[in-house]
Amino acid sequence: MLSNLFAQSGRLLKVNLKRDRWKLLIWVLVLAGLMIGYASKIGVIFSSQKSVDALVVTLRSPAMIAVLGYIPKSVAMTEATLFSGEMLVFMGLFYGLASLLLTVNATRGDEDQGLTELVRAKPVGRQALLFAAFLELVVFNLFLLILIGGGLQVTDMAGANTSGNWLSAALLSGVGLLFGTIGILTAQTASEARSATTGALSLLGVAYIARMLIDVQNPKYNWWSPLGWVERGGAYYNNNWLPVSYLLLTTLVILLLAMAISSRRDIGAGIIAVRRGHAKSWFLSGPLTALIKTDGKSFWSWLFGALIMGLMYGSIFNSITDVIKSNQFMATIFTTAMQKKASDALLLQFMATLAIVFVIIGSLRGIFMVNQIETDAKKGYLELLLAKPISRTRIFFTYVGYAIVNALIAFAAGLTGLYLGNIAVMKHPLALKYFIRLFNGYSVTIIVMIAIAALLVAFVPRLKSLTLVYAGLGFVIMYFHSIFKLKDWVVKLVPYGWMKNLPVKQINWTNFTGLLIVAVILLIVATIGFQRRDQITK
Repeated sequence: MLSNLFAQSGRLLKVNLKRDRWKLLIWVLVLAGLMIGYASKIGVIFSSQKSVDALVVTLRSPAMIAVLGYIPKSVAMTEATLFSGEMLVFMGLFYGLASLLLTVNATRGDEDQGLTELVRAKPVGRQALLFAAFLELVVFNLFLLILIGGGLQVTDMAGANTSGNWLSAALLSGVGLLFGTIGILTAQTASEARSATTGALSLLGVAYIARMLIDVQNPKYNWWSPLGWVERGGAYYNNNWLPVSYLLLTTLVILLLAMAISSRRDIGAGIIAVRRGHAKSWFLSGPLTALIKTDGKSFWSWLFGALIMGLMYGSIFNSITDVIKSNQFMATIFTTAMQKKASDALLLQFMATLAIVFVIIGSLRGIFMVNQIETDAKKGYLELLLAKPISRTRIFFTYVGYAIVNALIAFAAGLTGLYLGNIAVMKHPLALKYFIRLFNGYSVTIIVMIAIAALLVAFVPRLKSLTLVYAGLGFVIMYFHSIFKLKDWVVKLVPYGWMKNLPVKQINWTNFTGLLIVAVILLIVATIGFQRRDQITK
């Protein structure tokens, strides 16, 4: 019977909510805080028509369209429409990230730790665990919908309306449901949680890149990306609820597909077969080589993902310089040399804004690898290493060192793609020195973020996800500091703020040295903390 398939789903949902309550609370505070907090202050930040006009120009620049989405030129700019143009696509990305991380952990994560096998030994339905994960996803996004929809009603932005407020909340929750369900699907296809997370993140990245390219080149085709559906909702000016139904329908289809796959696979297995390894390996000689072996798929996924994103952004450099070429006044008054200088200045400003995207990619790669220490400890992998004459310090530095190298490689891959895209489309491409300056300057900020992650894993591993939240906060501060009119001291609350305006400006080597010293101190303290832990899992 159908009811037997989902038996005990409600009880498993309660267990999931109790286990994930702090994680869910952090995400709710961050997501709702950004949405409601900015909505309540947008009228204060942009109180004059001059500031609104400047923001409109900024939002319609290629750099902002690529990240935030496209606002039709026919739309009247009110506080509400400015808010939807700035926040919805951007926040949809974070909704998708939070939701897929939640569902992968609640499905394949539990399976990897052996919890699924213990639960399935009890009288529970075959689909109960999967459905409980989906119900947790629904509860999370439904709570956000009610909180944000109600919060936007209270903020009463100029130009806002009830339909637009609730549509904004529904579109974001719809994106969360969609990508959370995609996380459930990849958890059925992959053989372990790391691959499932990588697969879901890759699909989220593809949806975002597709929307970016379409919005910059021809926005009328942005129906081809789920994140483009958020724009098609036209919150506050069209109030089209059709994209919400598309999100829900697609979610249902993916859920049914995930259930069909789940019913046909064994516990601990995925439908993508794992290649059998060799009985003996000359390569596996210690913790570093074991880490490289197990992380192989993720390494190439992050590398090519960053490279492709760089190429995509680099491919729109020509569109940015078209602003100069299409200006009849500049074409008449400026010489060719002056026009090139103006184009270069515009591109450098674009790079200064865009750089933080690739810095965050590198930071996330490093943070995920440091957090893997705790994940591998819970799976029992570290016990196998400690059974050998290998010190905790060596294990800790293996993970942290590997995280730093991989983070810098991902960052370099993104900048390499940006440089190659710039060469491909530009008649007079930007010089390589600017890309090298970006790498040299921001690399130390990535190392500081990894050091912070290491400190949390060493002392309070339960709060290791806070570093991801901090990195997300860093992105918001760096990308929107001019829009939010943030003070310089606020920008410097994150490591990236000490290196802002690269490559327009030269590297501040005093700040560079200071950040490097901070990173070294944090890593030393983290190492001591990891050594003194009574046990690997805490």
